[in-house]
Amino acid sequence: MKRKAISRTALWTIIAVVVIVAVVGGVAAWYATRSPTSTAPSVIVIGWPGAVTGEFAAFGSTDPWVASYIQNYINQNMGGIYIAQYGKKIPVNIILEDDESNPSVTSTVATQLITQDHVVMLIAMHTPASTVPAAAVAEKYGVPCLCVETPTDGWISAEPTGGYHWSYLVGQSFAQFANIYVQIANEARSEHPGQVNNVVAVIGTSDTDGELTVQLLNEMLPANGYQVVDLGTFAPGTTDFTSAILKAKAANATILVGNMITPDFTTFWKQAHTQGWVPEVAAVGRAYLFRSNIESMGDNMGYGLSAEMWWYPTLPYTSPLLHISALQWAQLYESETGHEWNSAIGYDLAAFEMMTQVLENAGSLSPQAINQSLATLDMNTIIGPVKMGSVSPDVQQLYARYEPSMLEPQNLEHYANLPVMGGQWVPGGPYGWTVAPIINSGLPIQTYPVVLIPQNPANATPPYQPPYFAP
Repeated sequence: MKRKAISRTALWTIIAVVVIVAVVGGVAAWYATRSPTSTAPSVIVIGWPGAVTGEFAAFGSTDPWVASYIQNYINQNMGGIYIAQYGKKIPVNIILEDDESNPSVTSTVATQLITQDHVVMLIAMHTPASTVPAAAVAEKYGVPCLCVETPTDGWISAEPTGGYHWSYLVGQSFAQFANIYVQIANEARSEHPGQVNNVVAVIGTSDTDGELTVQLLNEMLPANGYQVVDLGTFAPGTTDFTSAILKAKAANATILVGNMITPDFTTFWKQAHTQGWVPEVAAVGRAYLFRSNIESMGDNMGYGLSAEMWWYPTLPYTSPLLHISALQWAQLYESETGHEWNSAIGYDLAAFEMMTQVLENAGSLSPQAINQSLATLDMNTIIGPVKMGSVSPDVQQLYARYEPSMLEPQNLEHYANLPVMGGQWVPGGPYGWTVAPIINSGLPIQTYPVVLIPQNPANATPPYQPPYFAP
C-alpha cells in the first residue's frame, strides 16, 4: 500500500531527521571494503529512487520513460558500458523505484537498492525529498551517489555531520533563482517604464525553500534600487491571503516575487484578482514550473507568470551518449510519449550521460574508483559543460555576498553549478501554453519581450505568436 505523501511544511524537518539517523546509524563502508571479483558481473546495477508519485510527481513524470529508453539504448545500441578492469562492455540495469515524494520512503528505497539489489551507484533527481535522503544513505553505506537538479545550497546545508564523501550534485541554487527574479523585474521595468515601478512585493511559503528565497530577495532587491514590501511567509494550506494582498495594494506594488508551493500560490493569485490587485510582473519560484500548474488555474490566469527555467530545447548542446541535439531530444520525447517536453528531461538525460562517463573513466566497479571518477567529472552534456567543483564568476559573486559557506573547499568540491534562465508562460503553441525565454543568462538562445500580466486575463489575447522550439 502506498504511503501518503507528506506536506511541504514538514519536508525539510523530516529530511534533517533522515540525514541524522542515517549518519548516526554508522558511516559504514559496506561497499568500500568490497573488491571487484576477477570475473565480470553479468550486469551493472544502477539505483534510482524517484518521485514517480506523490507531491512532486510532476518533476518525476518523465522518469519512467527515460529509465527504460536509456537502458535499452545503452544495452542494445552500445552493447553496454566498457569497464577496463574486465576488458569488455557490460549491460546496465537501471532500477527506478518510486519514493512517493516522501523522504522517509526515499531512505528506505535507497537502502534496499544498496543492500538487496547491490547497486554500484545511486542516482537521485529533482527535489530535496529524493536527493537529500538518497545522499545520506549513500554516505552511510559508502556508495557513490550522483544527484542532479536540486538547489545546491539547500543540498549542502542538509549534508550529514562530517560533510559529503560519496555524494555529488549538479544543479543550481536558491541564490541563482532569486537573482533571476530580480533580473526579470529589471527587464520588465526597462521595457515598460511607464507601467512597472520600483515597488516589489515579496512572499513565500514558510518552509526552507520559501524562507531562504524571501531572505535572499530582501537583500538583493534594495541593492537593485527597489522598494521592498515584505508580505511575509505563510504556512502551507493557508486559505486567506487578504492581509498580504491589501498590503501590496496599498503600497502600489507592481511586481511580485517569491517562492510558494503551487496550491497556495493558486489560492493567493485568485484572491488577488478578486480583490483588485494584479501586479504587472510576477516571478514566483516553484509555484508553476509545469504546464499542468498553469492549466489548473483556469481562466487564462497563468498568462504572463514568470519563473526560473533550467533547460530549454534550443540550447546549443549535444548529448555525448545519444549523439543528438537538445532539440532532437525534446522532439524524441514528444514523439515517443505523446506528452510535452519539460525541463526535467534535459537533466534526466544528463544524469545518465554523466553516469556512463563516470563508469568508463573509473575503469572499475569498485566504489572507490567510481567515487574518484565522480569527484573529477569534467565533460560536456545535454545541459551544458559540467565540471565538479566549478562555479561561474557571477555565481561566485552571489555566494561571496549572500552564502559564503558555499565557497568553502569541503563544500565546493561536491557540486557543480549550472546557469539559470528566466521564462514566461504565454498562451499558444501545440499544447495550449508555452514558456518563452525572457532571460538567457548569457546563453546563446533567443529571448522574447516581457509581457505584462493582463488585468483581465480571461479576455486577453497573445501579443505575439509564442515560441515553440524557436531557433
